[in-house]
Amino acid sequence: MAFQKEWVQQLDLFFIDLIRNPAPIQKSAWLSFVFFSTWFAQSKLTTPIALLIGLWFGFQKRIALGVWFFFSILLGEFTLKSLKLLVARPRPVTNGELVFAHGFSFPSGHALASALFYGSLALLLCYSNANNRTKTIGAVILLFWIVLMSYDRVYLGVHYPSDVLGGFCLGVAWSCCSLALYLGFLKRPYKNA
Repeated sequence: MAFQKEWVQQLDLFFIDLIRNPAPIQKSAWLSFVFFSTWFAQSKLTTPIALLIGLWFGFQKRIALGVWFFFSILLGEFTLKSLKLLVARPRPVTNGELVFAHGFSFPSGHALASALFYGSLALLLCYSNANNRTKTIGAVILLFWIVLMSYDRVYLGVHYPSDVLGGFCLGVAWSCCSLALYLGFLKRPYKNA
């Protein structure tokens, strides 16, 4: 498996040391914020919100867009669960994980979910009728949130950096490919969907 390659392990250790050194301080404001932020990339939040967004598009008579958004997130979650079982990479033993995490490590579910969910929102925003300033500010905020979700998994000691990178790349790829399929399938611009 690629994770057993020495260079991957060395990169993982380098970035773990970079992110977690000095060690996270218990009961700090930053740690509290990181704990809080991780909740926003859990499937028990992103999937119901994706359903609500899909229904909202449906009520606006943009049914195809609503179906695309919801099923893109749902199928991404299914793919995540399947890959975790297929790869079966154990979680890191850091002697300092700050939260309990269960299941396998690769790919990072939080990194994949945040890249997919918030990345899809950013794509929707970029293709919307909003003014350029709103698009730019919204995209920057969503990108920051994706990076934070990815960073916090290593900071909390529950993922290797390669898990996070893999989850992030899969989430971005899934989001972009599903949008390309949506746009190609309908053969019309997003604004008229």
